[in-house]
Amino acid sequence: MKKLLKLLPFFLASVALFSSCSDDDDDNGDSSYSDQIEGAYIVNYGGYGVGSSSITKYNYTDDEVTQYYYQLQNDYSPITSAPQFAYNYDGTIYLMNNEPDNIILVNELFVIQDTITTSIVKPRACAGYGDYLYISCWGANPDWVDLPDSYIVKYNVLTGNVEETISLPGGPEGLQISNGKLYAALNYSQSVAVIDLTTEAISYIETPAVASSLIKDDSGNLYVALISSYTHAATQTGLGYINTTTDVLTVYDLDNVSTAYASVIALSKDETKVYVVAASYDASWNLVGGVQIFDVASGAFESTALLSDVTGINGVSVNPENGDIYVFVSNGSTTKGTMQIYSADGTYEDTKTVGAAPAMALFLD
Repeated sequence: MKKLLKLLPFFLASVALFSSCSDDDDDNGDSSYSDQIEGAYIVNYGGYGVGSSSITKYNYTDDEVTQYYYQLQNDYSPITSAPQFAYNYDGTIYLMNNEPDNIILVNELFVIQDTITTSIVKPRACAGYGDYLYISCWGANPDWVDLPDSYIVKYNVLTGNVEETISLPGGPEGLQISNGKLYAALNYSQSVAVIDLTTEAISYIETPAVASSLIKDDSGNLYVALISSYTHAATQTGLGYINTTTDVLTVYDLDNVSTAYASVIALSKDETKVYVVAASYDASWNLVGGVQIFDVASGAFESTALLSDVTGINGVSVNPENGDIYVFVSNGSTTKGTMQIYSADGTYEDTKTVGAAPAMALFLD
């Protein structure tokens, strides 16, 4: 066993060498900092407690893939938790990790800076505002029905301290901040919670289904994935639109919006379209489906999907630089997945191998 552990660094280095030459570029001193960090960083969840998590870097300018990027940047240290979500706030990247539960802070080169464990139990997502990071947590021993003990952590990014926890029953999942308000998609309650960040007063926008992902457009308005749930019967599923001035919800019907804990909705670069992963489980508990296209101007889903009948479809992200669409496909919690790449006009371009159970991409430039 000791001999195998000694050989692990050489194995990882060999994998990276065949996957990418970008590490040589980082070391030659000729590249600028932005050149070193530019790319899409795919968060590969792996599996809960199975130790197969990783970060894959895709340098889309040079078309280079680097597997195990996090490990390579940290002296081959593995990711010991499964990253649920990654978020860049003022040059620090926060990785929401499960089993063991923590938040790892890395710089834009993915070198570890710190770890948060105080009050962090089953972290899901986060959003930054001023000097604070707001983190959704499901808490210890959830009942998986109503999640009465879930909460929001208020973390001071300047002092590095958790200042407060805000009780928020219902399983807060995706978060967004707009107009001085924190919006939390509740995964175990049919509503979106709205927290006034000045007074911390909580109100709710009723929804016909439980919610997962939230994304924000340039006007500060939100789109929310409304999904079917085993514990809360939905009267309507689809894509929700929240006007954050009035907090009025409009729902656009779509069956089988994906229940995956991944980036299941994404805005096109020009914000004329929303891509929605629509999938359902087959007899073998594989998510099978595709990506539907919502046209913002018409307020309707297009008749032709971006793609369909994909086994293991897990998430979708859009490159903010070139508008390319990345579709993530999982082949299991311990087997490498893939990233299908489409141009902004929907033309298939390429497929890249990434890590196990890819969930989202974080873009740095």
